[in-house]
Amino acid sequence: MILLMKRSFIFYSLLLTTLFSCKKEEMDVYRSGHFIQFTQAITDTTNFSFFFYPGKDELSIPMPIRLVGTMPEADIKYELKVDAKASTAQSQHYSLPASFEFRKGLAIDTAWVTIKKTPEMTTTTYLLVITIAPEGEVKPGQTVYAKRIFRINDMVTKPSWWDSNMDRFYLGEYTERKFRKFMEFTGVGDLSEKSDTEKTELIKRFKYYLIQMKDAGTPVLEDDGSDMLSTIPIAG
Repeated sequence: MILLMKRSFIFYSLLLTTLFSCKKEEMDVYRSGHFIQFTQAITDTTNFSFFFYPGKDELSIPMPIRLVGTMPEADIKYELKVDAKASTAQSQHYSLPASFEFRKGLAIDTAWVTIKKTPEMTTTTYLLVITIAPEGEVKPGQTVYAKRIFRINDMVTKPSWWDSNMDRFYLGEYTERKFRKFMEFTGVGDLSEKSDTEKTELIKRFKYYLIQMKDAGTPVLEDDGSDMLSTIPIAG
């Protein structure tokens, strides 16, 4: 029993020593200069569809950047580049500034990339891979946070905000036709940042529009011929 306890003590002592050494090495590296990395890991691909933004031909997407290491005493410049080998997007699909500034006093700042809609996006998805360039005053931090990946198109897909609660209490079961009609009437395709009050107001307005259309003798129908109004569960 005593021998077992001694072995356990030695094992955990070695484990703690190893962990401390790794942590110390990491800290020493970051003390040696300025490092930046995306706050989102390379495994977290961002899907973007212009379908959710009717009337928009281009949009700017934020890319939060984290500073790791010593805090700078002034603004520092850094560069982001498109990985041409990994990307299928072409120059007409995006715009990226030649350089950015990370503002002093901040632990997290934001870089922006502008994406542009083209006609072929209704049938084709483009991959845009942006990487932190090693040139300049700062270097890339952890490898897993050194790139951002975007999938860009103009296709109709069920949005993530249309969840089970949306099915049961708000818009009802998802159909592409219902989604298109909702967007045509409200001009809104993304409810992910809307409050419950805002969502309720938009959906009630849409339901009232469907009521008006039915009362006028021109009900809005689903592709299977059913009355779209009957599929909207929200009260009021």
